[in-house]
Amino acid sequence: MSAPPPVTGVGPLSPAQLRDWYAVPPEHADGTWVRGSFITTLDGRATGPDGRAGSLNEGSEGDHAVFNHLREWADVVVVGAGTARAEGYTPMAGVPLAVVSRGTLEPESLRRPDGDAGEVVFISGHGTDITAAGVLATLHDHGWRRIVLEGGPHLFGSWLRERLVNELCVTVRPVLTGGDGPLLVPPGVDLGGLLGSPTHLLTWGGDILVRTRLG
Repeated sequence: MSAPPPVTGVGPLSPAQLRDWYAVPPEHADGTWVRGSFITTLDGRATGPDGRAGSLNEGSEGDHAVFNHLREWADVVVVGAGTARAEGYTPMAGVPLAVVSRGTLEPESLRRPDGDAGEVVFISGHGTDITAAGVLATLHDHGWRRIVLEGGPHLFGSWLRERLVNELCVTVRPVLTGGDGPLLVPPGVDLGGLLGSPTHLLTWGGDILVRTRLG
């Protein structure tokens, strides 16, 4: 039996409309739901020419709106230490941040004191790669079930490999970058075939914002 066609729409959407558009399926509303939140180009790059994802979403009203909405929805945002350094992550108001690293050196930007900032949890592999399942168990220990992965591709790839991502929320910008920047899914991640079933397609200011079920 084929999957139903995706719901389609046109932005802009109000905050209330975004809540409806990005609502979790009712049967999963009270359980764990892991979302990848990314932006990419037509040639699949996850960063702009300067090596930052932040430069890709400049001028994208839709991506900014969805990015902020998913953070508001989340119990925790998860990011790799390398991405935290490259993108200049700081403690975030209103939502905890979990930083995953093979090493033990916390990114400098996350040490800045801020009375309004949320909790920062540093999850270290102490010199070895930490599994996605291990990270998820730590998040569950904190009572966090609504999980948003913001990158980078290496972290996302490890969660894909272990089949722990329920949904990908991705903005596709109609541009090319070329070069050798990171791909959304690293070349070494073998998914064993096509993966994903689109549920929602939203066009907003020339960008395409996709929700795709992965598991």
